[in-house]
Amino acid sequence: MMDQFAVNKRFGIKTDFGYEFCLKRNISISPIHLAFIFIFLGSISILIGVVFYLMGAPSILPFSFLEVFALAAAYFYNALHANDFERLRVDSQNVYFESKFGLKYREENFLKSLVRIVPNEHNNLINLSQGHKNIYFGKNIHTSLRSLLEMEIKQALKA
Repeated sequence: MMDQFAVNKRFGIKTDFGYEFCLKRNISISPIHLAFIFIFLGSISILIGVVFYLMGAPSILPFSFLEVFALAAAYFYNALHANDFERLRVDSQNVYFESKFGLKYREENFLKSLVRIVPNEHNNLINLSQGHKNIYFGKNIHTSLRSLLEMEIKQALKA
């Protein structure tokens, strides 16, 4: 049943100029809601630390602050990667690649007639190559669906 769904899955969008494949992270919670949850958890941790401090166990409070620091670090890491994406545009003459992972932004432009999809052992990602330039596409898609994405990109390159 799952395989039938995967066969009918389309990753690319047909545009006036060609095809566009845009892959983004699957984020199930907004940053505001995540901040409220982390503030609530941090408040409970500090409250527990203060209660133990007042009961005569002062060594618990520093660990409560350490936990709040870990929550803050996790929140900022999530915020840094919330807008990660990969975009591949194939038009009549060019293949344009754009990606953002954390603070790294990358753009590449290839000639469509010279682009090849070569076998790749690098994290099982799709490797588009033109001469000595390589791009790895498909970080934001499940491994089991990459082969379907690769077939769809091959079709777009032939069109």
